[in-house]
Amino acid sequence: MEKLVVDEESAVLGLSGLRETQLKLDADHSQMCKVGVRGPMYRLIKGNIKQLVDQALLSEQGFIPQLMPPSTVSSLPPVLPHVRLISSTPCQIPAPAVQRVTGLIFNALDNDPRSVRSAELKNQARWDEARSVEYGIFQEHMRTLGPDHFSTLSVAYNLAEVELETSYLEKASEWCHWVSDTTQRVFGTKHPLAMKTESLTAEVLCHRGKYQEAESICANVLARQQMTIGEDHLDTCDTRRRLGVMYNALGRRQNAVMTAEKLTDTLKRLLGETHIRVFGSVLDTLEYIVSNQSGDANTLIVMRFQPDVQRAVEMLLQTYQELRTALGHGHPSTIRALCLHGRAQSFTQQSIEASETLRRALASAEEALGPDHPLTMDIVSNIGVMYALQNGYAQGSITNGRAREAFPWLLRYLNWVEHRKGKDNPETQATLEWLANLHFNAKEYEPAQQYYERLVANMRRNDPKVTQRIDNQLQLCRANTIYTRRGLGSGIGGFLSNLQRH
Repeated sequence: MEKLVVDEESAVLGLSGLRETQLKLDADHSQMCKVGVRGPMYRLIKGNIKQLVDQALLSEQGFIPQLMPPSTVSSLPPVLPHVRLISSTPCQIPAPAVQRVTGLIFNALDNDPRSVRSAELKNQARWDEARSVEYGIFQEHMRTLGPDHFSTLSVAYNLAEVELETSYLEKASEWCHWVSDTTQRVFGTKHPLAMKTESLTAEVLCHRGKYQEAESICANVLARQQMTIGEDHLDTCDTRRRLGVMYNALGRRQNAVMTAEKLTDTLKRLLGETHIRVFGSVLDTLEYIVSNQSGDANTLIVMRFQPDVQRAVEMLLQTYQELRTALGHGHPSTIRALCLHGRAQSFTQQSIEASETLRRALASAEEALGPDHPLTMDIVSNIGVMYALQNGYAQGSITNGRAREAFPWLLRYLNWVEHRKGKDNPETQATLEWLANLHFNAKEYEPAQQYYERLVANMRRNDPKVTQRIDNQLQLCRANTIYTRRGLGSGIGGFLSNLQRH
């Protein structure tokens, strides 16, 4: 047999079904299957074909072209009824409005309606719903395709991504390790999915506070992706974005800004200046400019008056207004831009404006995303830190009530982050230290001591300076607690002996 002609929708190359007859053909077609009905297997095969085409496009071009439906391009506004134009000039048809923000962050893996739905949910940051859809697809793929199939592993990668976005770091780490181990065993270490998963694993490590290890892994993956799939591949772009996050976490502000700026230029060239990924990269850049990860008060004072910081505040407002006009006030990107604008205002000591901006961002986030959404809780933590910094936190005094307003916000964030990210997470520990220091500065030594003790119990003690600082604060709390409870009536010797027992 040299040729076998079948219907176009019945032919699939290199993908064997479960119940179809397999026919060996010539060199042009290594294998062909016939699908009887347009059921789940038909949709799966059709999706796999699209995936192969998309992978080829990504390899050649670095991105998948997003085709606009003909109806959206040619549609014109409806004609107004009963309007007479008394004019000798012909009526000018208004040109279609230029779309301010284009493209998507997440694309469906295939044409399966569930994959399309999951991508829609992820683009709306509705992570819990997306997880349910993705897990249903994963379970079906495990039954029908097995754990070693590329589609199964791709969905598992999506689940790891969702768990990271929802800050369930332990679950994200488990998914990453499973996908990484299986992909490397089946396809090898140089397969794009293997490198992509390794890059995501580095981001999970970064969120868990292992900044140096994460940066080392991410830089290594970036170099390998540049050599294999190219500088302009979107997977390479994602790894570069993650590397910027790690530079910022390590306090290497200039490296983070330069990395984000380079990524922005690449995305503009690949996807166009109005693509939503470009806006996301711009927000990353501006966030790094108005961040002070070093925690040094003198550095903070100097940074506030730098021209690039002042420009960043203005650009954040402009970016927010553009996103709000194009996407609405409830879109996750719009909310993030507004939150960053509030942070920048707080950074430059525009206290009243920052409070109003962050509360507007919180209202939008709670309405659109819910009270426990990661973006909502990020705003909550920013409000708490803002109030703590506004009223003499650094000087060790709380003379008015504004700093006390930080307590409910920080407590709300602490309960959330401790559950999601774990007790030993840097964000959990930082929040505990904020609360302890606020109580200590207010001379409320007993609650301060409790927070310091929780902090010491959960600390990794991998930073000697931080460990020494916390230990000193705890000893001061204990000394003041004993002093206020018993006074010095029993003599200085009794006081010191009590202190020694603690």
